[in-house]
Amino acid sequence: MGGMLLKAKLSAETKEPLWTWKFMVLIVVNLANGVAGFMTVPLVASYAMHLGATLTTASTVSGILSLVSLFMCPLAGVLSDRVNRKKLLIVTEVGYIVTLALHAFVPNIPCLMVVRGLTGVFFSVANVLTVAYASSYIPRERMGEGLGYFSLVTPLSQALGPFLGLSLRDSMGYEMAFIGGAVSTVVALVCVAVLPYTMEKKELSGKKTTLHIRDIFAMEFLCLMLLTALFSSANGLISTYLDILAGERSISNISLFFTVYSVALIISKPLTGKLLDKRGLYIVVVPAVIFAAMGMFLVGLAASLSLMLIAAVCKALGQGAGTPSIQAYTVKTLEPARAGVAVSTIQIGQNLGNALAPIAGSFFVGSFGYEGMFCGVGGLTLVGGLLLLVWYAKKQKVK
Repeated sequence: MGGMLLKAKLSAETKEPLWTWKFMVLIVVNLANGVAGFMTVPLVASYAMHLGATLTTASTVSGILSLVSLFMCPLAGVLSDRVNRKKLLIVTEVGYIVTLALHAFVPNIPCLMVVRGLTGVFFSVANVLTVAYASSYIPRERMGEGLGYFSLVTPLSQALGPFLGLSLRDSMGYEMAFIGGAVSTVVALVCVAVLPYTMEKKELSGKKTTLHIRDIFAMEFLCLMLLTALFSSANGLISTYLDILAGERSISNISLFFTVYSVALIISKPLTGKLLDKRGLYIVVVPAVIFAAMGMFLVGLAASLSLMLIAAVCKALGQGAGTPSIQAYTVKTLEPARAGVAVSTIQIGQNLGNALAPIAGSFFVGSFGYEGMFCGVGGLTLVGGLLLLVWYAKKQKVK
């Protein structure tokens, strides 16, 4: 008995720390970038219409960032695993600052499309780099917990970003809202500048002169990438159409949806991260699929704010818990030298859903209305998500 207690004590003492100052600085970087992004996301569609775009064109403009990110993520993953992440992240942050500020000066829709596309380039590279960078400071046996805490900045960004962006727009105009996003990214740049970074041996040994498909895309996680796309399609539709839907149904204070969603995420994410580390992927992701589907059904049917807020909680327990858990699982499963590929593979799924869902949604709304669109995506998430998990489980057994 005494030997077991001594062993447990030694294990606790030798447990690698998670909350290092480098990890915490990267959390601030992720938060600043996230706030900048979410300050602009709810503004883009209405800004495009302000410049004279139709609803369909505005939806297309809104999806450009995610569409560009879809193609940039594989390149970002390759670069992340082959070059000095600090230097690349500094260049990326500078580009992100410039393109966010340029939103304020576009004279027409074509220019807005170009600027939005360039923003997508730097946005996607920054996302992949920060997660891969942070994973190098997280003990592998605590990867789920560490990335769970790291991804907590997403709900904080979703709560702060839209509030700051819409407040600046209402008080000072669209231009100052976009400049505000650029200022937030300056904070990220300063934080990156103080971080030390030396190429580790495992990364140096991973450098190659030839490029293979495994260096660009983790094919073993195809099923999980597609599941992430389903989760993110819900996110893309809600970000684009929730405000319009609430107006049509005379639901006031719809901004509380994002507040409740954020609070629910903050409470649940540390728990789901630890559960992932202890019990594995399925114990977290299967319930996440069910909750994500419930959230979409409720958004489609809700005629009151109270039902919308219940939907927000379901969304947090669904897409909000599922996507970070899948990301942590892939980073933990692959060797450290492929951390960037693991991150970019899952982010391809995120960008696929975020990019295509708003564009497809603009056509489905005309035929089936908002109720049919949201409920249809809920059904697709439930059936498609469970089938993808069964497919992945069978592939694992074959191995």
